[in-house]
Amino acid sequence: MDGIRSRRCLLLRYPLPVTSITRRPHATRPALALATIAVALTATLSGCYSGFRANTYEQSLMNSGNGTQAQIGEIRIENATLVLGPDAAGTATLTTTLVNQGDAPDSLIGLEIDNKPVYVTPGAGELAAGAAVSFGYNSSNWINSYEFTAPVSTYVPVKIQFRDAGIVLLSVLTVPPTGIYAGLAPEPTTLPATS
Repeated sequence: MDGIRSRRCLLLRYPLPVTSITRRPHATRPALALATIAVALTATLSGCYSGFRANTYEQSLMNSGNGTQAQIGEIRIENATLVLGPDAAGTATLTTTLVNQGDAPDSLIGLEIDNKPVYVTPGAGELAAGAAVSFGYNSSNWINSYEFTAPVSTYVPVKIQFRDAGIVLLSVLTVPPTGIYAGLAPEPTTLPATS
């Protein structure tokens, strides 16, 4: 009995080291697999990735209140926004900047808002090479529609034609003349008589 007792004492005093033989080698694999599945499901179910037709993805491709952007040839259209005229006057002003990124001049030769011709300040459509021309906001150049009926917060078709770059079709958001657009109204206030 002394021999058994002394062995027990030895076992208690000097425990065996934990080795891979005494561990369960595959105990962490199910936990790891479960954790991986949980992370994948969380991303999928939370909408972090809902595919290329997700509302969040589509919204990034839409025009916003900051204006519509477009490129045709060497001409860039920046921040195109339709500001409604004051007191529902049936007018609107297109605020935008046209940038000629090319080495040759170009010119604006046609413009329609909601399939109707518009007034453009005479001479304002000439785009020198490497130059930018602003219309409406903080500018003496104007693009105005005097037959405008679309309500606020709608997208209106705008067709812009350049002599060399070609034609670009846009959908431009209408905004009220408030906030940063306060005081912005067509100039001249009525359509000038053609001579």
